[in-house]
Amino acid sequence: MRPSPIAKGSALRRFRDRLRHELDPGYLETDPYVVSPADRAALLDLMQEHDLTWIHSIRTANLFRISRWPSSILDVDDIPSRWYQSAAASGTDLTRRLLDLRMSWIWRRRERLLAQRFDVLTVCSEDDRRYLGSRSPIHVIPNGFHPQPVRPRAPSQLPTVGFIGTFDWGPNEQGARWFIRDVWPLIKQEFPHAQLRLVGSGSDGYLTKLGPDIVGLGWLENPGDEIASWSAFIVPIKVGGGTRIKIAEGFARKCPVVATTIGAFGYDVHNGEEILLADCAADFASACITLLKNPELGEALSERAHKRFLQRWTWDSFEGAVRTVVEECLAVSAFRRTGGAVMASAIR
Repeated sequence: MRPSPIAKGSALRRFRDRLRHELDPGYLETDPYVVSPADRAALLDLMQEHDLTWIHSIRTANLFRISRWPSSILDVDDIPSRWYQSAAASGTDLTRRLLDLRMSWIWRRRERLLAQRFDVLTVCSEDDRRYLGSRSPIHVIPNGFHPQPVRPRAPSQLPTVGFIGTFDWGPNEQGARWFIRDVWPLIKQEFPHAQLRLVGSGSDGYLTKLGPDIVGLGWLENPGDEIASWSAFIVPIKVGGGTRIKIAEGFARKCPVVATTIGAFGYDVHNGEEILLADCAADFASACITLLKNPELGEALSERAHKRFLQRWTWDSFEGAVRTVVEECLAVSAFRRTGGAVMASAIR
């Protein structure tokens, strides 16, 4: 990728582009980067050679500056307008919140055009499907995780909670900082020897210096043994526009999960059944403390969650949904090619 030329050119052109970015929902320069002409040409050639194209995320589609994608499936993944809504709801700075609400409005208008740009849409949850409410076919393919060998629980000698993720990603970093600043001191009051263990890229950086007894392990090729030692698998995410695969991973590894509502968004689970849910710092700390004091409760939660995981969130469990999406895309594409519907605007 290379920087988009939007920042270049005359002041008049920059002003025009800025207006289009704000007011034209069909404007494609939504990202400061763009793929090279050679890569775009290569993709167009591949599209001609294959029966369908499956695109991951709106951002990817816009990076190629393609408006109408023939024979296409768009995996919406995170819905941008919902991401900005959650950022506005969790923010404390009024100016930042207003800017996030503005961006949510801009993206909501763009999302209404997805039915014209792609043949079939996929989302990660029923809630996202209802939210988009498009006339285009929308299918739910949830996030999933590979079934894991069931490791015997091996709780650490120290009371331990853990968080796994890519800490170079804003929502993970923000969630970790919120947990360390507002939740961790409450847990330490009850369990002075408790340890917070962070796993993933960027976890061994500055976050370990923000509070006591925080261990950053960096990226682990196989974190199974590490997670088996945790009394609580935390998902303290405050901002997001889709579903978190962390939830499925915690369930797959039979580790009791404590999450915010946003962290567990899109999973059909219930507080106190398969998971503990809490949004304010005091409640989140209380949920973690409950698991540290009552390992039997954690075992019961994780057992129920693991059963639900095997039913709903393994790759094999939604193989049929993937097949249905592909078949529908091919059918819609054939219908349009034979004149059943007028194609939307051509590739720009």
